[in-house]
Parts: sequence; C-alpha cells; structure tokens
Amino acid sequence: MRLVPITEPNPAGEAEAAEAEAAAEEAAEAAASETEPPGVGAKTSPDPASTAPAADAEYDVALVVVHGMGAAYKSQILLEWAEPILSRMDWMARDRIYGADDTYGVQLKASDLAGDEPIVGATVTFPKRRTTDERGRPIGPVVPVTKRVAIVEARWSEEFVPLSRSQIFRWAGPFMWRAVIRMLRLFWATMVLLPWYTLIEHPRTPRKHLALKFYTPTALVDLVRLVVGFAVYVPVAAGALLLAAVLTVVLPLISPLLLIPAVKKAAGSIIDGVAGSIGDVTAWKETPVRATAMRLVVRDAIVRAKGLVGDGDVHVFAHSQGAAVSTFTLFEEMDPHAYNVRQLTTVGAAVSLLGREGWRGRVDSYTPVANWIRRRTGDTHTVGWANHWAIWDPFSAGPIADDARRARQRWRASYFPKRAGGAEGPEEHAVHNVSQPIFDHTYYYKNTLQVVEPTIRNLLGPDLPGPPDEVAYIDNRLNVINKKALGTNMIAAVIIAVLLPGITAASAFFAGLVVTVAGWFDRVAGLFGGGSTGGDASDAGAVSSVGFLHADGYLTGWGWLIASALIAALLIWINEAICGYIERTLLWDRCPLPVRWWLALTSLPRLAYVAGAAAVVWFSLDQWFAFDGAAQIWVIAVIAIVALSAFLEARFAPVPVVVPARTTKKDVEGVRVGGEHPLTLHETRKSSTYLDVLEQRQELLEPRGLWAVTWARTFHGWPAKQEQAAAMAAARAEASTANAAGAAAAKDSATEDSRESAPTRV
Repeated sequence: MRLVPITEPNPAGEAEAAEAEAAAEEAAEAAASETEPPGVGAKTSPDPASTAPAADAEYDVALVVVHGMGAAYKSQILLEWAEPILSRMDWMARDRIYGADDTYGVQLKASDLAGDEPIVGATVTFPKRRTTDERGRPIGPVVPVTKRVAIVEARWSEEFVPLSRSQIFRWAGPFMWRAVIRMLRLFWATMVLLPWYTLIEHPRTPRKHLALKFYTPTALVDLVRLVVGFAVYVPVAAGALLLAAVLTVVLPLISPLLLIPAVKKAAGSIIDGVAGSIGDVTAWKETPVRATAMRLVVRDAIVRAKGLVGDGDVHVFAHSQGAAVSTFTLFEEMDPHAYNVRQLTTVGAAVSLLGREGWRGRVDSYTPVANWIRRRTGDTHTVGWANHWAIWDPFSAGPIADDARRARQRWRASYFPKRAGGAEGPEEHAVHNVSQPIFDHTYYYKNTLQVVEPTIRNLLGPDLPGPPDEVAYIDNRLNVINKKALGTNMIAAVIIAVLLPGITAASAFFAGLVVTVAGWFDRVAGLFGGGSTGGDASDAGAVSSVGFLHADGYLTGWGWLIASALIAALLIWINEAICGYIERTLLWDRCPLPVRWWLALTSLPRLAYVAGAAAVVWFSLDQWFAFDGAAQIWVIAVIAIVALSAFLEARFAPVPVVVPARTTKKDVEGVRVGGEHPLTLHETRKSSTYLDVLEQRQELLEPRGLWAVTWARTFHGWPAKQEQAAAMAAARAEASTANAAGAAAAKDSATEDSRESAPTRV
C-alpha cells in the first residue's frame, strides 16, 4: 500500500520524451526501408505487432470505472460496465437510419481480465453526424468515424487492511441515522412533495399540455395521488425509524454476541457479509491512511488511462462510494486537465452522504460542487460532470449539492425546470432503474437508455448521430412508463399474494389443491415402489406430511404463509418477464411499436394486476366486515378510485427531465426558460418529426421469422412501406437521370450553337 502521493506530470518533460521517441522511430523506419524487399510495404494484412501505435496513442479515449462500497474481485466492475456499454455502443453504431451498414460497429481488440492490470479495448466505427433536410432526414455522403476505446478499472477494495467488526459496527450505528434520515427525505419528496407540487402546478398549466386535457379530472387524480402517497409514506417512515432504533441497540452488541458459538454458527456468515459491505465506508470516513490508499488507486488508474490515450480524452465513471473517492481525488488532490480528464460520470453517488475522511479534532468543510466549478475550466477544455440518481436510491438520495437546501432546489428542477432555484451543480439525470428501494442503487448498469447511452455519447463525442429531441423524449417517456408499471405491478402482486389465501373460497381451493397434488405424488411413488395405488389417498405418506398446511378443508396459518410466498414469487416473476420483454422491444428493436399501440398493449398487464388487487381487497374487506347497503357502495367507490389512480399513475405521473450543468446565474436562467414549454407525450407522438422517423424505420424494416413478419404486417404496414420507399427511390433516380440527360443535351446544344455562330477564320 503506497501512502506517498504521486507527482503531477511534467508537460515539458513529456514533450521532450515524445520528441526523442519520435526521432528514434523515424530512424528505425529509415533503416528498415533500406533493407526492406520490394512489395513488402503493399501487403494488406500487416502484422499487428509491427504496426502497433506508440503507448501514448494506443487509444483515442479511455474510461476508468470505479466500484462502490464492498469487496470487488478482479475485473468485476470492469465486466459489469464494459459489457453493457460495448453492447449498446455496437447497436448504436450500426443503426441504418443514419447510414450505417454491416461494416460498422464494435470490434474487440483486447480483453485482458486476469492480468495484473485488466483492460478491455475496442474499436468502434460509426457514421458521422450529418446535416438534415426539412423532413429531418440526413443528407450528404456517409462518412465513417473510427474511435479506439479502452476501459480500465480502479479497484481499491483490497488496498488496505480491513477494520475489525467491532470498529465497523460501533461507527455504523450513528452513521446509519444520517443515512436513514436522508432516505426518508428523498421518499418524502418522491411520495408527498412531488404530488403536492404537481397538484398546485397543473392549474397554471395550459390545458393543451395536460395529459388528461381537463382540469377537474387532472385535479382529482393529483389529489388521490397525494393522499395515497402520504398514506404509504407514514408506515414506511415509521418502519424505517423503528428498524433504525432496533439496530442502534443491536449493532454494538454484534461482536460480543459472536463469541457465543451458536450465534456465530447461525449468523456469522451474514454478519461478515454485512461488515464486508460497509467496512470500506467506515475506513473512508474514520481512517485517513486507508482513505488515502483508496484515492491513490483511483489516481493510478487515471494516470494509466492517460498513458493509453496520449493526447486523447480520459473519462471517469464512478458508482456509490467510488463516486465520493473519485470526486475528492479529481477536484481536491489532482489537476484533472493535466491528465486530460474531460468527463466525470457518477451513478448512485454517495458524495453528499460520505463527503471526505475525518480527522479527529479537525473540522473540515467539504464542498464538492464548488471544488468542481473551481477546477473544471482549463486552457482549452472543461471537465464535465453528469450525475445519475435513481428516484428510489436511498444512498445517493437525490442530486449532488453542497448543502441540503440546494439539494432540494436541484431536485425540484428535475421535475419542474421553470421553478429551478439558484443552486449550481453538475448535470442531473433522475433515472428509473427497477422502481424498488435498495435495488435501485445496484442496478444502474441495467439502465440502458438513461445511464448507458448518455455515457456512450460522452465517450464518442458529438460526431455520434442521435435522435431528434421529440424522438428522444418519447423513448425516455415510454421507458419510464414501463419502469413505473414494473413497480405498480409488484405492489399489486404482493397485495394479491398476502390477501388471496385468506379469502374463504380461495383458501378451500388451495387446501384441496394441496391434497390433490400430494395424492399424485403418493400414487407415483406407489407405481415405482410396487405398492397399491388405490384406497384412500389421505392415508398416504405425502398427504399426511402436508397436513400442517390445511385443516377442515381450509388452509392453516402455515398454509396461508406458504401459499402467499408461492403466489408472490409467481406473480413477481411473470411481472418481471413481461416488463423485461417490453423493455427489450422498446430499446433493442430497430422499429418499435407506434406509440398509441404501445400504450394500449402494454397497459393490459398493468390493468390485470391492478384490477386483481382491487378485487382481492374488496372480497377480503367484505369477508372481514360484512358490509351491506350504502357501506358497500362507499367501499367499492374508494377501492375503484384508488385502483384507477394506481393504473393511471404510470401513464400520467410527472417524469423527470435532464437538467443541464449550472455553474453561473445565466445557466440557471437558461434552465428556467427551457422549462416554460415542456414536451408532452400527446404532442410529440403526433409531431411530424416523430412520424417521419417512424416512417424511415418502417422503410428499413427487415423482419425475420414468422412472429416478426406477423408483427411487422400488423403494426408497421410491411411490406407496403418498403415497396413505396423503393418506388420513390426509383422515381428519384429516374428523375435524376433525366435531369442529367437534359443538362447534357442542353450543354451539347449550346456548344453546337456557339460553333455555328463563331466567325470563320481564313
């Protein structure tokens, strides 16, 4: 473990070394040319080793990925991000709508995952961004652009001696309260403040921009969302605070309890796993020597990346605690411009939560945003910073700011840009991962559209073509609807699973099913064992072994619990399979469904889940309280309103937008002006821009297989679109030929006329 910081590079020394190396290469080439036989220089497949570029120019751009808290084995974080990035990069580079063909895409050049310094290297070729005509179609020749991309990792989890369990858990108790309070603030903002702001903002919105088009139903939906959000937040907050109170007492006792053999045997591995996960956080906050070791690993990786690209660009990509380590390293201890660092991307960043290391007796204020603004401007470039935070991520807990008040202003600007406050900070991306607390923090690498794609665009630069604003908005909005539906359906699945086995008819059905299935097992065992298959199945072994699950024709408490677990597992699996398929068709199909068909078809699973949950809630309440008369009507009305709001939530709830980086008052004013006329799904799906892009993709559609052909014929007018496009292309070619022939004839005629009118020389 090194504790001495490395020195900054010497530009003058590097220049001298580069000149000396270039002179040596020229001398070697001259010597080789004198002895090289004829024809050698014309070979088409040169030896890669003999043509390898210099070490400082091996790649054009390098990405340094930094892992988060917890142990990370070699190449883990490298693979976690390299595979989705390169996979999506290949898909984007081969998009035919921009003029690409099969010769474009990604080619892997290096994949060293087991060496001392793991690296993934690739060459990507994509069509250069072109100007467009009045219909938004690219014009002019297709020009290929090739970039060499290197991805390396900074893995610091094994660079220091870990702390003891007692040290970790003593520190974790007080720190846990800060994390829980930040989490509850985020949940309060998402579940209560967002509906409240939406409720008071909609009356000021022009009616044409309302999703429901009328103020009264819009206000009703907003009010129900606010009430339901508050009703859900209260028990969630109470449960989190109760759990924190219990852990405050338990955590300091964990190490002494492990001295008891029975406790160590039962929970030792779990406790060690928890200690391994949060031990790095403790080391970062409490031990400056270990914290320095973490930062030196990140710094070494940046230096290595600079050596790979020479004068090229270096990008840093950091997750969770790695974001805190990287931010401090870049803007407190390094000059990012000296290492060609052009972009910092943070996901699930615990920058505001973790801050910097603490020295006893020293009070050090830490202002990461101010540090970035001070360091971002260089001689020719600025260091960009894009921060991605999932709306249910309890560790990032929203945008990055230097204090809680500014963080709240930046959160509000993500949903209501025209209400943006004066808080400065990086580019903010509020994203939707899996719509589940805790898991939202770990699944950023699965967020293809909102995390992976922006990272690729930063890496490849402005030459990479992209969709118009209207199309990008539609893609993002539909992706968010699908992610919200995933969360809505999961909640509905849990409600169904918990309540359904308690309904009398369902309980009797499940109890009979248990007996029947157990009887089948007994009969099969009898066939293979040579015993009798007749008689009363209730006397058989399998039926008697599940007797604790049912009694008197109904499920027992254990039966109810196990049935709930099985139903929940089945419904959640079906939900994830459906939403996963919808996401693949949206993000990976070259020609997705038209918006109106997409909205209609994808709402059917959500309708089934929500309606099923509403029905189960009604039958359960009616069984418990035996409503009659007017009470039934009121209960049904309340359940129907809540179910309708839950069904509409995914479609009509506010969707966050990307907030540009703000470093001056002028930037803040630009955010406000940009939020005055927000895009809406209703308007963009009818825009000529979207319809023309959809038409272009339909013209390029090449379905393969019966299912794809049926889908294309039903929703994309295949093959009529292709025939129409071919006819138009032929007509344009014929017109172009005729025009060329006419121009040539006119030129010949003019030449003949000039000859006839020319004076005769004697």
